[in-house]
Amino acid sequence: MACVNISKISSIYSWNDKIENTSEYLAIFKTITKNKTLLKKKIKETHPYEIPEIAEVDVTSINKSYLNWLIESTN
Repeated sequence: MACVNISKISSIYSWNDKIENTSEYLAIFKTITKNKTLLKKKIKETHPYEIPEIAEVDVTSINKSYLNWLIESTN
């Protein structure tokens, strides 16, 4: 993982037949393809939720200098 952005958010969702309104943290992890399986596994193992949201954003366009930094930071 090269870095993570963490933001406090408010989430409204249905859980166990109730509507929940909870403060949570949104974490955006930045890594390369070869590391994503291990990252997802670690999130599942350490997250306190029974069913954590793990969504992958496939970036098809990224500036070259940032991509180079990302690759260097994850090797």
